[in-house]
Amino acid sequence: MSERSNLEAACGAHLAFIRRNCPGLLPDGPVDPGRSIEPIPVDPKQATALVRTAVAHAAGGGRPGRPGSEADAVVWTHGADSLLVLLDSVTVTTTDGLVTVGLDVACDEAASAAGDLRSHVDVDLVVGTAERPTGLLAAAPVPRGPAVVVDRWQDALVALAWQALLDAAAGLSAGAGRDPDGAGLVPTSWSGSKEGLAIGAQARHPFDRQPATSRGSGGWR
Repeated sequence: MSERSNLEAACGAHLAFIRRNCPGLLPDGPVDPGRSIEPIPVDPKQATALVRTAVAHAAGGGRPGRPGSEADAVVWTHGADSLLVLLDSVTVTTTDGLVTVGLDVACDEAASAAGDLRSHVDVDLVVGTAERPTGLLAAAPVPRGPAVVVDRWQDALVALAWQALLDAAAGLSAGAGRDPDGAGLVPTSWSGSKEGLAIGAQARHPFDRQPATSRGSGGWR
């Protein structure tokens, strides 16, 4: 199973949980073009599971694993520099207007006095709140972690965290409902709170509707 298939399965499991425990929150039938649905709730524990799965896809590969398993690490290289990113260490914490993606990395330059190559980096993504929505925008200050890692790899770390969050939002939206053409919904917003994430989704506008012959699986681009 590919990382994308793993993410689709993880999103489907979370949406099934919502349908069982919050009947009526997600649409039962087609959503009219341009119409939004109620925000999809994701608590921090489930956000960690979804983003960790999405990171394996966004990271672009990793060490060969068991058949059907996700990559558990990836090595980034730039010139003579290398960074081992431990994908299975990803955590997600949330508070009002903030999503923090934490992960462990390893490189020779960040070795501790005891010789431990592993260190931790937190990537803060400043998102909207329910009261002050910002769509899918996210501002990212400099990640928090060893300077030798952050100074060299901050752009890649921020891009990884942002892409993983976006992929998780897209997967949840696509599985939450369909438009009259059968295409999945698309994400329109995210917000953070102490309770977790809320993902906004809607059906495509009339000008963006996808005929059945041209859309991909599930309408997820």
